[in-house]
Amino acid sequence: MSRPQLHKLLTELHDELIRARSVDPKDKDLLRHLADDIRALVEKEPGAKGEPGELRRRLAEAVGRFEASHPDLAKTLANAIDTLAFYNI
Repeated sequence: MSRPQLHKLLTELHDELIRARSVDPKDKDLLRHLADDIRALVEKEPGAKGEPGELRRRLAEAVGRFEASHPDLAKTLANAIDTLAFYNI
């Protein structure tokens, strides 16, 4: 996967998190924060410093939270974690 493909994947994940329906307000707030962090990562210059490990950790927590109630969303989040890890982000 190239950097442009990674950018596209993260942009799609951001959009999916924003569109998530049938989640309670607290979970919606969590998704909104994750989406904001993903957008910031997408817009960051290559090689810029940051804490992507923290984002991966929070995405992993979200996977656990949504695994039973929103399995498709949990799968998408898990795929994002794998992709970020592949790129050492």
